[in-house]
Amino acid sequence: MRASIGQLASAVAVSLAAFMPGPPLHGQIAEPPEAAEPAQHDHMSMGAHHMNFPMGEQTCGPHYTYTKGPLGPEHWPGVCAVGRMQAPVDIHNPQKLPLGGLLKFGYQPVDLDVINDCNQYRILVRFPDNDWLKVGRKPYFLSELHFRQPGEYAVDGKRPVMSVQLVHLSPESMVVILEVPVVAGRENQAMKALLQHVPAAGKEHRIAGVKIDATDFLPANRSFYRVPGSLTVPICNEGATWFVMKNPIEFSRAQIAAYARYYHDTARPLQPVNGRPVAESE
Repeated sequence: MRASIGQLASAVAVSLAAFMPGPPLHGQIAEPPEAAEPAQHDHMSMGAHHMNFPMGEQTCGPHYTYTKGPLGPEHWPGVCAVGRMQAPVDIHNPQKLPLGGLLKFGYQPVDLDVINDCNQYRILVRFPDNDWLKVGRKPYFLSELHFRQPGEYAVDGKRPVMSVQLVHLSPESMVVILEVPVVAGRENQAMKALLQHVPAAGKEHRIAGVKIDATDFLPANRSFYRVPGSLTVPICNEGATWFVMKNPIEFSRAQIAAYARYYHDTARPLQPVNGRPVAESE
């Protein structure tokens, strides 16, 4: 059984945010969302790595926004307002540590399963349970990848034009998120395939025979910054570990613009570092 990250709050020890429907909001969605049939509510087994179950269809009714106002970031609830280890941050003067080889990737091509998640302002791809990452010896199951425009983490005050975020969960319910910066350049073939199959807002497409490989969203040089932090959407649960790739991947300008026609301005404002340890792989 499989579930998206927005449905894990009641299922794992690290409570990921589940959102109640509310009135449609504007500001991040460049194309008006289509109304969809009400979501079918499934229940997942307690195997922590079973993150994904069929989403069904959503009614588009996000209850937070990235723009200023009563539902804007300054009014996000829960840990968002009081946490001391919130993400994202501006990475500045990280400590260099011998972390080379810490990340070991075991991603494989899978049939494309893409969702237009109108309630969290993103297009996401979901992966079956056997796609994993190892951090040292510890396995993590790849749940999904999605995008932010612009990228969320900054380095020396600069954010990338866009980023890919790959979300993982361990059998013990620990969260690891990789953020890969995107720059304008050559066309990315995996992104091309994805953009050709984006469903209507609130819908999901599973396309048998159309393969996608998360490896195609990773840079060849996988050096990184490591930052303890949180989720970057309400309720901003802490305890997540972020690995921010130092090197970008390329999307064409047309691909960046095509994504922005769906969702744009979806980066949470930068948060205080509050003295947390930020490391850089040598």
